[in-house]
Amino acid sequence: MIPLYILGLLLRFGPQHGYQIKKLMEEQLEDFTQIKLPTVYYHLEKMETLGYITAQREKQGARPEKTIYQVSTTGEDKFKELLQQTLNIEYRPTFDIDGTFYFSDYLENNELIKSLSSHIAKLQKILSSLEAHRNETIRYIPEEYKTTANIIFEHHLFHYRAELAWAEKSLKSLKEDKFNGKNENH
Repeated sequence: MIPLYILGLLLRFGPQHGYQIKKLMEEQLEDFTQIKLPTVYYHLEKMETLGYITAQREKQGARPEKTIYQVSTTGEDKFKELLQQTLNIEYRPTFDIDGTFYFSDYLENNELIKSLSSHIAKLQKILSSLEAHRNETIRYIPEEYKTTANIIFEHHLFHYRAELAWAEKSLKSLKEDKFNGKNENH
């Protein structure tokens, strides 16, 4: 997915050097993707080798040399191909926490309660932050991007809200469990 985002950002914002690309990723994409920013340079080199982007080295005065990246025609085609691929992804989420509940007989109930309570607090904070960022973003972005930006934010808000509802319901179930707490077998 990183090549998709790099190509898309270069197409949208024009030629950029690596630091600018990383900054755009942080500012524009952090709400809906998890990109480890140190890997950006690896992908830039790989994409240059594949001919998706071109690199022009520039030196200005005494400053260190910068490499400016731009999308090639091959890169534009690859970007369109990657966009089409993302529309065909099968949706089947997995949740690591389900493994913990499967083996929960090896834990004290209060550990699960404490963990879920913490998870709920984090989710509430994320939701609040994401909603505030959506409201701020929708105010300043151009009109032609508002519908799709809202779709992206709503997609993530729905998932976080669903996770929060699940965590709250699970916490309630654990607190009401008549076998509450003691794992006598282990």
